[in-house]
Amino acid sequence: MSRKKLLALLTTSLRFANPQYTEQARKKGKAGAKLTRSLVLQFVMLAAIFTVIYGGILFMMDFSQMPGYFTMYVGLFSVLAMSQGISVIYNIFFESKDLSAYLPLPFRQSEIFTSKILVVMLTVVPFVLPLLVLFGLTAWQSGILIPFAVVLALLGFVLLVGILLFICALIVLGLTRTKLFQKHKKLMTTGLMFFSTGIAVVGVLVMQNSTGDVSHTATDLGLLDRGSILPFLPLYWSLNRPLTLQGLLGWGSLIAVFGLLALIIKIFFLPRLYEQLTEISTAQAIVTRKRKNGRTMNQLLRAYNLQLIKDPNLAMQVLSSSVVMPLVMLISGGGAAGKLMGTQLPDKLVGVTFLAGLFLAFLSCNGTSFVGNIISLDRENYDFISTLPISKKAYLKQKFLIGFGVQAAIVLVMILVAGVMFKLSPLLFIAVIIGGLLGSFVMSLLYFARDHRLLLTNWTSVTQLFQRGGGTILMMITLFVGFLVGFAAIAAYAVAAFTLPFFPLNPIVIGALLLICLGIIFGVKRLFWDRLDTLDWQRRVSLTKTGRDQEKASDKKYFH
Repeated sequence: MSRKKLLALLTTSLRFANPQYTEQARKKGKAGAKLTRSLVLQFVMLAAIFTVIYGGILFMMDFSQMPGYFTMYVGLFSVLAMSQGISVIYNIFFESKDLSAYLPLPFRQSEIFTSKILVVMLTVVPFVLPLLVLFGLTAWQSGILIPFAVVLALLGFVLLVGILLFICALIVLGLTRTKLFQKHKKLMTTGLMFFSTGIAVVGVLVMQNSTGDVSHTATDLGLLDRGSILPFLPLYWSLNRPLTLQGLLGWGSLIAVFGLLALIIKIFFLPRLYEQLTEISTAQAIVTRKRKNGRTMNQLLRAYNLQLIKDPNLAMQVLSSSVVMPLVMLISGGGAAGKLMGTQLPDKLVGVTFLAGLFLAFLSCNGTSFVGNIISLDRENYDFISTLPISKKAYLKQKFLIGFGVQAAIVLVMILVAGVMFKLSPLLFIAVIIGGLLGSFVMSLLYFARDHRLLLTNWTSVTQLFQRGGGTILMMITLFVGFLVGFAAIAAYAVAAFTLPFFPLNPIVIGALLLICLGIIFGVKRLFWDRLDTLDWQRRVSLTKTGRDQEKASDKKYFH
């Protein structure tokens, strides 16, 4: 494999991975090697932020004595890697549509595949880099010298991430090769989206409720370890006791699985990669539309907006950030807290669960949410609709209701997972639902107004929408800082609820939270919705004046 060819393909794919940031860098005068370094630096910064913020949590636990928690964290980040990997592999392999540029060039299929899978790794690795911290920490806590612990951690990390990405590639490449996918591309892509999200939800629930040997204590806090997840135990042995028979079997199994998956892809998929990419790129889905007469304007607007958010690629990226990431953070941060409080939370924590509902809404609503991009999804249609004699406020209100409905449904799914995880009583379940719906409404208002403020109608990739207002790095910083602050607030409130009387603690805290939410609601109403009323009034006056001027001109011409 030619190193120069692979590097050229890699730099090209990097530009496709984030077209908005690439365009911004070019406007700043960056090109060639400087542009490539700038793109790589973005991934490095994201990885550093993610590792420092999240990896710091891992140092509070002694994983050398906690195989259960070790395998749980490996399982959580593996679920995140697979969910992200399926979506990214599909986008980079089948949605970049750069095959026509490669066909006349002397590139082998193995070189194209390797370059694209490396870009996938650059995209996915920042989100799972805390595993590298986990591996190194486990080896070091097991008595291994730091240099050797670092080497073991790097080797284990590369093997695990490679295995996970190979599995994702097999899922995507295998599914897209079927005639059913080529015939119903949009429907099957949507199914792939729900499959990748379902992997995360089901995987998190299975890991949270896993059982096993939890008889030994872990750390000086006297916490009981949780049940181990068997598929990840060989990885634990290879880091905890690398020179024993168990450790050597662990390394052997990792290397064997990695090599087997690579061999399957090389033999069964690489020889037909060009043909497969061509078939998917040229496949046309059969679209049949049913004409419905007698529908009102609101019904037409609802149908139009629902069509906008049905785009599979958009949905895959939205759900991965609105469901998968918050679920991983929720389980990893809240699992230990749930075990400390017991199997059944008391009803005195009704205010705490209300705050938790608000917190879940914050985690799931961000700049990549449906409601945070639904105006810009109109593209050029928004400028056309603005010229029609309809109220802009009424039009945007219909958009907001659709976006809020989707966002509320996502939060309710997360609440269901949290309810199962913490075994909530009916009262606590109702409280967290009320908090989640209220928080969803508040966050939807904020991000809907943000979408209008940062309106972009000439985008060519949904990634461009996600990079507005600070981009991925700012979103990750906000998410993790908010997670740490929110989790600390919930923990402090829970401690206060156990130690202080129910009255007046809960009425004061819940009242303060309601006042904050109402303040945000009325603030958005005054700064956003009321201004739309003013714009509509000015538009009606302008149209009326224009009509009168035209009528006067017509009368003057007639009498003249």
